[in-house]
This record gives sequence, structure tokens and C-alpha cells, in this order.
Amino acid sequence: NPMAVWLPRSADKAVPLPCPTLASEAKALSSHIHAADSVEALNDQILPANSGDAKIPRFTWWEHKGTAEWVQYDFSKPTRVSAVEVYWFDDEGVGACRVPQSCKLTWYDGSRWQPVANASAAGVLKDTFNRVTFDPVTMSALRMEVQLQPEFSGGILEWRVLP
Repeated sequence: NPMAVWLPRSADKAVPLPCPTLASEAKALSSHIHAADSVEALNDQILPANSGDAKIPRFTWWEHKGTAEWVQYDFSKPTRVSAVEVYWFDDEGVGACRVPQSCKLTWYDGSRWQPVANASAAGVLKDTFNRVTFDPVTMSALRMEVQLQPEFSGGILEWRVLP
């Protein structure tokens, strides 16, 4: 059969695919997900313009409000990790999602979830990647446990994992 190939006529129309990362290669899971959102938004490598960016895919726990929730990456093989970065979704002024009250990281040791050792403070700032560093650990799964603010839901636009 004949093949059709589209070639852009200007550089701004040619958008290369991003290189694979630890997060983009992982399977994303969550405690709950709103039907209109996507768990794949966690690791799609589409960077937001700000925390309220409605033009890109997002992940939310909507309509859960004030609850304890989690997101998780399952890795296909043991993976060494020492930091994560998360870009929170917050649609203040439009909806009822806010940055969370708090979050913490745990890893699966093969039989139970354990907190990462010597974690830096987990940021909950809007409009930026919030980085958490910790002692390196080789794991098959990483989980971020989140406490939503009372009377608000929350979400994530991107969650990166760093070696």
C-alpha cells in the first residue's frame, strides 16, 4: 500500500516526542480517579503553563474532598530512585481543586509499604515543580500519599521520578 508522510513546513510545527523517563515508563495507579481525567496524565511528559492549566490532560481525585488519597508508579524492573518532582493541579477561582494539605512518599519493599528515608520537606506550592529528595532506594513501586485539604479535592498535572 502507498504510505503518506507528513513533513512540517516550519520548525514550530515539528514537535519531537520526549525521551523516555523513569516515570513515563512506569505504570500509573491511583486510589481514585475522576472519570473525565486520566491517570496517564501523571507521566505523559506534557508540561503545564501553570497549576490551573486546563489545556493539558490532568489527574484529579474529584469528587473526593478532604480525604487521604494516593498515586503510585509500578516499575517493570527494580529501579533506583532518589527524588521526585510533582506539579500540583489547582483551579482556584474556577473549581474546587487545591494543592494538598500534605504528602509523603513510600516505597514497596516486596511485602509492605515503607516511608522513604531522610525525605526533604514535600512542597505543596502552586505553579512550580515541588521536589522531594531522599536516600536512594531500589524499588519496584513508589507511592505518594496525599492528604487533601478539608472541603477541597486535588490533582496532579505531572509527577517526575529522578534516579
